[in-house]
Formats: sequence, structure tokens, C-alpha cells
Amino acid sequence: MKKQVAYLQKLFYDLWNDFGSVYLLVNHSDRTRIGNRGFTEEEKKNGLVLVFNNRTNDTLSWDDEGNLSCVLAFGPRKEEILIHHDDLRGVVSPEAGVQYLRSDVGTELPKTTKPEPAKAPEDVPEAKKHIVSLSRFKEQKKSE
Repeated sequence: MKKQVAYLQKLFYDLWNDFGSVYLLVNHSDRTRIGNRGFTEEEKKNGLVLVFNNRTNDTLSWDDEGNLSCVLAFGPRKEEILIHHDDLRGVVSPEAGVQYLRSDVGTELPKTTKPEPAKAPEDVPEAKKHIVSLSRFKEQKKSE
């Protein structure tokens, strides 16, 4: 688990430095504090997305366990944040097209159901109209 948090930290800084912003996904628990603001009822259920960008206070502190402490602005208010390492769910960067989600924290996988059998192409005649041969495409590219 510590390696996952260390990897998350490195990715967090790499994305922030390279793309100027990064989103941190945080689960709710009693160990994580979001200043006086706290978590809304919806955030308690779904988690919270914290945005770090060039206007964010870049004074972040990660302890040896991987807990993050910083000060973030929520509108005009600044709040002291303490995120427990077990509540760090992931890092997302829309600008980079990257997301890293930890599968070992706060996520329950949906119960599996028996999948429906796939339809054979003969059962779906319309599907044949949309098939494009890649070999023909490759031949055209080579001759250009």
C-alpha cells in the first residue's frame, strides 16, 4: 500500500509540474479533515475532488505514511486540509488525459452478474456494413 501512495505522490507532482493542474480524489472518513468546511452529505457518499493548480498554495506536506496536509481555498475561505493516506483514492489530469485510481481503497466492486452472450455477426446484419478492413488501409498507406 505504501508503494501505491508513493507512486500517487510522484504522479501528482509530475502532472502538476507538467500540465499546471491536477485533481486529487479523496474518500470520506473520520481520519480526513477538510478544515471547518468538512464534507457535504453528497461528498460523504461519493468522495471529494480537490483541485491543485498554479493558484493553489504549493506548500504541501506529505508525511512518511503518505498523509497529505495543505491549505486550500474554497471560494474566499482558506481551509486546512489533512488527508489520510487510506482516503487518497486517485489522481486525475484531464489536460494530460491521465487518471490513476487505487483499487484497494474505498471502492466496492459491483456484484458480478452473468453476462449476456454476445450476438454473432450473422444475428446482426447491420454490423457487417460498419466493418472496415485494416489490411486494405495498410496497403494504401504503403503506396502513398
